[in-house]
Amino acid sequence: MPLKLILMSPDGTVGANGQADDDVLRDLCLFIRRMATHGVQVGLWSRTLKLLNTDPLEAYLSRESGAQVKHFQAGTAQYPTRQQSGPVDPILAETGASRHETILVGSQTADMRAGVNNKLLLIRPAWYGDEMDYGFRVQSIGELARFCEVFALRQHPIYWSIDSGTVHVRSMGPFSTYFEEIAEYGADARRVAKENRGDPNFWFFAVVSALYFSGIVHDVDYICPFPGHDPAAIGGIRELVNGVMSRFGKCFNKSYFPDLIIRHTKSQKSQFLKAAERTFLNHLNTVYLNQKPHRFDNTEPRKTPLSLSGKRMLVVDDFITNGRSLDVARAYLTAAGATAVLFSWLKTVNTGFYHIWPNDPKLTPFQPRAVNTEPQSISFDYRACLPLYS
Repeated sequence: MPLKLILMSPDGTVGANGQADDDVLRDLCLFIRRMATHGVQVGLWSRTLKLLNTDPLEAYLSRESGAQVKHFQAGTAQYPTRQQSGPVDPILAETGASRHETILVGSQTADMRAGVNNKLLLIRPAWYGDEMDYGFRVQSIGELARFCEVFALRQHPIYWSIDSGTVHVRSMGPFSTYFEEIAEYGADARRVAKENRGDPNFWFFAVVSALYFSGIVHDVDYICPFPGHDPAAIGGIRELVNGVMSRFGKCFNKSYFPDLIIRHTKSQKSQFLKAAERTFLNHLNTVYLNQKPHRFDNTEPRKTPLSLSGKRMLVVDDFITNGRSLDVARAYLTAAGATAVLFSWLKTVNTGFYHIWPNDPKLTPFQPRAVNTEPQSISFDYRACLPLYS
């Protein structure tokens, strides 16, 4: 569901060091008015009441924007202290917004704690400067407005999905080089993912917003990427994606493990293979799970094995062509006792998703495995997995 509520911490957002810039106040009031036209409420969330000259801040913002701005005063009987777990709940109940329909705009360490403890996406304003490197930075109120209108107000952040047995797949958009209306969109995604060109910030915000506003991130325990086809490849866009996804996971206290799925042998790229040459074996025999992965923010691997039993693992990839690579990730995670939620930036149109069926091959998930026979499979039809049109 799209954005319904924006909670703002006044310090570092409305003003800083006891002063408020006139241009920021003007742009902020315009932003509040603009959000109101979309049915989005903006509220203040802090422990202390703020004055602007002699006006309560919420009264000033309400008057100048023409939209009601309420101050949810933390640390009161009605609204508990922000840094605890769950104090946003009475605000959500009062406003009718769900957690994944709410963002927190704040720039200070206390805001970071409030975001993590309440599992809210933190958008970090930088128009008064940077206090921390956390959350997702916007340089201006105009940039905050663009994030909200382009990404947060999408009615349907998930474009294509499967839920069948152990198969849980989500994709946020279509990919095609043939349909003019989506060709440029997909071409830029490919330039970012494959060539480290294009507009990476657009795609990073698109991915983060799709995972958040769909509620997917609240339903998983860990996050990891699906590895590229060449284990010798380093740096480039992968490191940028890892940094973004690690920061995203931190917003919800969910570890991001860039090396949970290991590509131990170079695989063949699907786009260079004929249809008959695209196999599950291409991936079954080139990946395995790392029992002691490291978090992206820690260069040292875990000292104890990571238990995946009963856990939900979000696996993020750039494109789904025919689905075989991500379904192999699912098979390995299933063998380790986990449930896999498979997410891609884009899904190739008019091609199905191939799923190993009726039985996964016997896998030793934490070490390379030689599978000799191509497993049987079924295909989920592309059009049948379009929830908006089926």
